[in-house]
Order: sequence, then structure tokens, then C-alpha cells
Amino acid sequence: MDIIIIGANGTTGRKMVRLIGESAHHQAIAVVREENQINDLIHLGAAEVRVGDLTEDISPVIADADVIIFAAGAGGASDALTRAVDKEGAIKVIDAAKDSGIKRFIMLSSMGADDPQGELKVYLEAKRAADAHLRESGLDYTIVRPGPLNDEDGHGTVEIKGHFDSYEGRSVSRDDIASLLVALVDHPTQSRQFEVLNGPFKIEEALRNH
Repeated sequence: MDIIIIGANGTTGRKMVRLIGESAHHQAIAVVREENQINDLIHLGAAEVRVGDLTEDISPVIADADVIIFAAGAGGASDALTRAVDKEGAIKVIDAAKDSGIKRFIMLSSMGADDPQGELKVYLEAKRAADAHLRESGLDYTIVRPGPLNDEDGHGTVEIKGHFDSYEGRSVSRDDIASLLVALVDHPTQSRQFEVLNGPFKIEEALRNH
């Protein structure tokens, strides 16, 4: 399958490009903001790189694919940019997917999006709005809401629940989130939403049992 990765030059996006590039069955179509990122993404394993800006018209690069994985984010640069990328940018991609006939959409969201508060309130509000738009879009969606992300090496194991009452100091590796998002491409399609933390279950097992 051809998989469009929005936010391909981000930390998690780059990990997904590499994983898909190692696959014999899928191709990564990396969407980046700057032309000077193209060669690096090709080297990582992207079969194709498209340039698009989520703060502008993104529809020209959303076509000719089977699945979209949205992993873009403003990274807390400013409240205005967070809203423009994490909310409005995501909504643009969802609408463009519908217009182009792409039916599957995998969204990297965040735990806490249903109850935005604290220093991440604007970010979580943006994620909540984007998730709601996706749920109402009619697309076959999976919304993945990890807890706090860390840069430790992945172990290929996680815990998945519809909702964790508390993460109690737990987090989850970006490596494992990237592996989970890629694994979802081959997983039986069903519209669903879940949260993810580190845990003892192999990713495929966790996905099967949720």
C-alpha cells in the first residue's frame, strides 16, 4: 500500500518512514514543508516526497494513496501556530482525503485531548477538535492517543486501553508509537480510538486484543 505520512520530517514521522522503507509491501509518501528535506527523506526510505504546508492549501499533495498517517505538529512554537497546524492543518488533510477518495486515516493525537487543561491546553484543544472532525468525517479512522512520549529505545511492547484513568508517571517510547502506527496499516480496519502507554504486550497482540 501507498502510505502518506504528514509530518514526515518530525521525530516520529522519520521513524515511520524508515520502518515503511524496510517493508516489502508498502511505500512511504513523505509530506514535508521544505524542499531541502527531500533528499534526507529519500535516504531514510521514502519512495516519494511531496512538499506541502499545512498552513496553506495542502490538497495538491493529498492524492494517490491508500492510507494517511497524520503525525504533524507545531511543537509548541506558539498558540497561533499550534491551532494552524494541529487543528486547522489536520482538518484540511481530513477534508482533502475525502475529496481525493482516500478512505483510511490514522491520527496521532494525545492522551488528555478530551479534557484540555494545564500548560498544554491549547495543544490539547487543537487535538480534540481535529479528532472530532475525523470521527465525523465518514472516513475509516484510527485515533491513537499516546501518553507522554520519551526517546528511549523501543521494546515493541505497549498497553492499549480506551481510556487510562491515570498514567501514573508512565510514558511511551516514540519508537514504539511509530511501530504501532505502521502496524495499524495492516490491521483489520475499524473506526476506533484508544490510548497507549508503555506496557508488557507485543504491539500486534495489543492491537488484536483491544
